[in-house]
Amino acid sequence: MKTRRALFELGWNGVAGADRLTDAATGITYTDPASGEADSIDININDRDRKWIAEWMPSAGDTMTAKIKLQDWEREGDNRALSCGFFILDSFSFSGWPTAGTISGISTPTDSSFMATERSKIWRNITIKEIAAEIAFRTGISLLWDADGSDFRIKTIEQSKQTDSDFLMSLCTTYGLSLKIYAQKIVIFDREKYKMKSAVMTLTATDLESWNWNSDTAGTYTGGEFTYTDPRTEKEITAKIGGGSRIFKDSGKADSAADAERKIKASVANANHGSTKMTVTILGNARLYAGQCVSITGLGRLSGKYYIDKVTHTIGNGYTMSLELSLVE
Repeated sequence: MKTRRALFELGWNGVAGADRLTDAATGITYTDPASGEADSIDININDRDRKWIAEWMPSAGDTMTAKIKLQDWEREGDNRALSCGFFILDSFSFSGWPTAGTISGISTPTDSSFMATERSKIWRNITIKEIAAEIAFRTGISLLWDADGSDFRIKTIEQSKQTDSDFLMSLCTTYGLSLKIYAQKIVIFDREKYKMKSAVMTLTATDLESWNWNSDTAGTYTGGEFTYTDPRTEKEITAKIGGGSRIFKDSGKADSAADAERKIKASVANANHGSTKMTVTILGNARLYAGQCVSITGLGRLSGKYYIDKVTHTIGNGYTMSLELSLVE
């Protein structure tokens, strides 16, 4: 029987499978968050010939790609690959002796203005998708949109001395959407809809190399109230959702009662998400990624369906994955 193998293939400045980086690499860590932060990669290298501290020294604007390749993984002939995406050089460091280093990248667009240039603009009579499409076009990347029921129009919203990245992330959070950058795409999706999808895999207690679990004893919110001033009548109005004893209260600007309800619904969902968390370490699996759901079994009342908030792949001496999970209540 063939022995399972976990390999990685790295690209450098547009050259897929670049030998100089793949040959020097001793291990990689790839972090895949569902939303709220960039994907990232850390590549550990052995610079025995001292070329990476000389003629191959990384510089601003360098790019990387990475792919995890599994051979005979779950059974003989089970070969699969996971594309980790596209990364811009973020930082690098070296040490000795022997000479070694770490090269790190994040999944930002090649146009650095997305995260660096502050802009001020009044957006009028526009949908979130239209805003995201305009920002994606300006940045030179594509938009992947997967959020039903988000075609409502916002009368006015101000981008005030904010980068496109910060503004779009804040807008998505306000309306209960998730955003990430992956493979030169702005990806926007509805986390609550993804949480309702079936689990893609069941992990039993014996699958877990290690785990920890914690729950917020205060419990989750059962309803919410959003108070705003009607722009036409200047009267204070409170939009309410749900009920019960634990009410999340918020206030701010809203175009209408429907707009206020959308905002408080998002606030309650964001506050409730992650009230029960679990982190598990398992044997690496190229079929799992952030934004999916898994089932945990064999842990008594801790068992259940969990949403994957973040996956961290580590390949070096073997291949393991750390999953940061939130219970789907």
